[in-house]
Amino acid sequence: MKQIFKTAVCSLMLLLPIVSIEASIVGESVSVLSEDRVTDKMKSAIRDYISERLQKDPIRIHIKEISPILTGKILAESDIVKVAQGPAGEEGRGLMGRGTFLLSVKQKNKEVKSHWVTAEVSVARKVLVATRPIKRKERIDPDALTSLTVYQVRPDEFYAETREDLLGKQAQRLILPGAPITMDMVEDSPVMSKGDRVTLFVEADGVTVSATGQVKEDGFLGRQIGVIPAGGNKPIYGKVVSASKVKVEF
Repeated sequence: MKQIFKTAVCSLMLLLPIVSIEASIVGESVSVLSEDRVTDKMKSAIRDYISERLQKDPIRIHIKEISPILTGKILAESDIVKVAQGPAGEEGRGLMGRGTFLLSVKQKNKEVKSHWVTAEVSVARKVLVATRPIKRKERIDPDALTSLTVYQVRPDEFYAETREDLLGKQAQRLILPGAPITMDMVEDSPVMSKGDRVTLFVEADGVTVSATGQVKEDGFLGRQIGVIPAGGNKPIYGKVVSASKVKVEF
């Protein structure tokens, strides 16, 4: 009986180092970052890289569809993850939308390792949208607009962000409610129409001379237009300065 007990004790002692090693391995596996946390560190590195180059607040930069997730490559919170190389492009081109990034991973007392990943980058912006349908050629009414946050993917999308952006504009085509308004959806709105009677005037040495006339075409603020003076048949050209006045400049 004593011999059996002694044999059992010896067997248990032989197993103890193995159990200890297994516990150590298990302990290490618990410390490895989860896939979600690895993803967060990857996104943070890309977000910082984009923020610096676009001069945008990192909170406005949205990263999604990142692949592959570097689980097993990024192991601990102390691992330093940075973008070593980003998409080619200037002034935002290539940095927004789907792009390829070279991530460097530096672990404690280990060499830097690099991994290529892809991700979709967008930037949150507050833009103007219509609250009702705006018909083609209809002058933009500030009361028909409201703000909405959108995620811009293409750098060449020029959104209207303030009501001042749309002052004196009209719709080039039907604008539906809720649609973000880009500047290619609008055009300058004429302040006078063909045949309107306007005041044609010229200033020189503090003296103003004026006459009435009819405009030959629709007139836009700040642009040249032809005006036929009353009793005349040849147009005089001047710059539209208001909805009823054209200034002749020599």
